[in-house]
Amino acid sequence: MSEMNHQHFGHAVMPQATHDEQAMEDHFLAMRMWTNRNLDPLDRRLLDEVIVPQVTAKTGTAPKSSAQVRQALEAHPLHQLWLTLSLFYQDRIWQVLDGAIDRQFEELAAKVDAQVASPKGSLHLNPDVEIPRYISAIDHHRMPGSYTVDTADKDFRAGALYDRFASTYLRNLNGGWKNDGRGHTLASHVHDFYPDLKPARILDLGCSVGHSTVAIAQAFPDAEVHAIDVGAPMLRYGHARAEAMGVAVHFSQQNAESTDFADGSFDLVTSSALMHETSAKGMRAIMKECFRLLRPGGVMCHVDVPPRHEHLSLWDQMRCDFESHYNNEPFMTSLARTDWVEVAEKAGFSREVIAAGYRRGTFFLKPERADFFTEGDPNGRTLLGSWYACSAVK
Repeated sequence: MSEMNHQHFGHAVMPQATHDEQAMEDHFLAMRMWTNRNLDPLDRRLLDEVIVPQVTAKTGTAPKSSAQVRQALEAHPLHQLWLTLSLFYQDRIWQVLDGAIDRQFEELAAKVDAQVASPKGSLHLNPDVEIPRYISAIDHHRMPGSYTVDTADKDFRAGALYDRFASTYLRNLNGGWKNDGRGHTLASHVHDFYPDLKPARILDLGCSVGHSTVAIAQAFPDAEVHAIDVGAPMLRYGHARAEAMGVAVHFSQQNAESTDFADGSFDLVTSSALMHETSAKGMRAIMKECFRLLRPGGVMCHVDVPPRHEHLSLWDQMRCDFESHYNNEPFMTSLARTDWVEVAEKAGFSREVIAAGYRRGTFFLKPERADFFTEGDPNGRTLLGSWYACSAVK
């Protein structure tokens, strides 16, 4: 294998690719694009023009839910091809990146140590933290070892793998190598709905490697920013990553359902793409913890995957189901059917101060009310280029 590197990209601890490694990444990304452009439309036609009429003829009623068509759809060879390719290219990307990190592990370890030698922020790990089963039992989005598995002393592999995968798999769809589109979108939502909020202390829940945390910290430069996650290797890497980007974040290993912070500790509590990886029970506990942690007048804001069952076509429902049934995102389908406002209200927030709806994604601070909508984007982009946001004032 050639050892010639492409031009360095990203921050100082970002894993790099050789020429051959990059070629393999590009190959499987091209397979993904080909599948999306060519097979997705065919699979949609298969469902609408073949499967739906079959199910309607059999039951006498047109199906309204993906659950009613799933068995017939998954029995068809074309859909089986779609499923196979969708899993194949993703697994191969993980494999290529994992090998690249193996190759440069010692070099990356030295870089991680160098970045945290004189930190602006901090890192506190708790080996006794109880990791919820909805995290520990699953390799989320088929990531080998997921977020919590240590493979070495002071391990950071999971963080490096996740960071590199996000920059590779999404490319320019969520902020390029920074993968910070959710963070900028969340900050834009807060600036839009709560322009007078001047948070002195911010807590980001389920921060992973801090993709969104760094963007939130940059949007509120005067705030002291804390971030928690249950995955020690994610936090070790995230701490070094934030330091490499010149942003002070105080990372600690904690469960978002029950933190060790005092009541009323924060002016702003956030999460980005956390809720779809928790159980229904876990989500409700996290919302209650947000209420406890906020001072009076403080704000919580969550941004997550956009699918809402009530706004999806049958094929888009199936596409959401795919994430739960095959892509190790088991709670995504149930989240698409969850009433966020009801959950927030039961957590203690008054219904009249809860805002929930779609937010157009952005890669920079863009607090425009026109970017927020509740019944689906008038331009027909409910899923493409948007996130689902839920916020409230205590």
